[in-house]
Amino acid sequence: MEIDLHTALKVADIQKRLLELELQPDVVEGILQDTASLVEADAAMAAWLNEGTPLLTTWNTGPQIEEYFFRTFAGVDRDGNIRSTDPDLDNINLTRRQIGSGVYRESAFASREIIEHAAFHREAFYPAGMNYVVGMTKRLAVGEAVFAMGYSSDKALAVTGEKTEIVLNLLLPAFASAFASLDQQARTQERLQRAIAESDMDVRLNDSEPGPSEASRAFLNLPLPDPDAGYISISPPDAASLAKRLADTFGLTKRQEDMARCLLDGLSTKEAAARMTISVNTARRHCEAVLTRTGARRRSALNKLARSITSSLPK
Repeated sequence: MEIDLHTALKVADIQKRLLELELQPDVVEGILQDTASLVEADAAMAAWLNEGTPLLTTWNTGPQIEEYFFRTFAGVDRDGNIRSTDPDLDNINLTRRQIGSGVYRESAFASREIIEHAAFHREAFYPAGMNYVVGMTKRLAVGEAVFAMGYSSDKALAVTGEKTEIVLNLLLPAFASAFASLDQQARTQERLQRAIAESDMDVRLNDSEPGPSEASRAFLNLPLPDPDAGYISISPPDAASLAKRLADTFGLTKRQEDMARCLLDGLSTKEAAARMTISVNTARRHCEAVLTRTGARRRSALNKLARSITSSLPK
């Protein structure tokens, strides 16, 4: 089957929009609507995981699909499969992801008899106008992205089914590229957030370049690789955080941790005694204990030692 110029131009437009895709419901719905109109579908839906959160957008359907999906959503297993409490839907989801990215009719995953007797079909897809489905899918690190075109009758699908598969196959490379890129960004963002959470440094993500006052407080201000990702500002941990690290690593007492903080703040023995409201002799003993427990030869070595990720108890 050959496609006409009008269809080719519409496909090119949708390809461009997919490659520039932003995961906003109205943007996705617009692409669904134009794709559905092009292949004469009665309804359409899109589903994907965004930073671990399942999202679903529909066009020209009732609320049944979205309500059913979230009611039966059972999380993600260790292999990255989206699971469902509906055994028939769960089996189709597993089969589709195992087959991998591509354009498929629903018959690739289950027989018509199984589909028509399944709860997801009776309660969601059929009343939503998606009695027969043709869609494209992109397997992701976790879950998958799905764009599905729905037809109310097999006659409607018989008339336009071949064109639908041709159009979706033309859209598939842009669709797959868009969601692979978005998925990679999400994975990178997750790793970044995890690293920030595990760091004792003051790390901030900013939408725009930090101003002079904020930039002066950080020792590192860098733009993130994605043009829209913003800036990351990193400031060193304060003396309290460093003292806590020394205490945890070398088993310092509470008083010794307080003294370590004073030393990291650059206080003299007399100044440390005043802050801790103890005698100078007691402060001196605490200072000596800190240096002995940590193995530091001098006070100035504590700062470097506390910042070292290889700090360990002296043998």
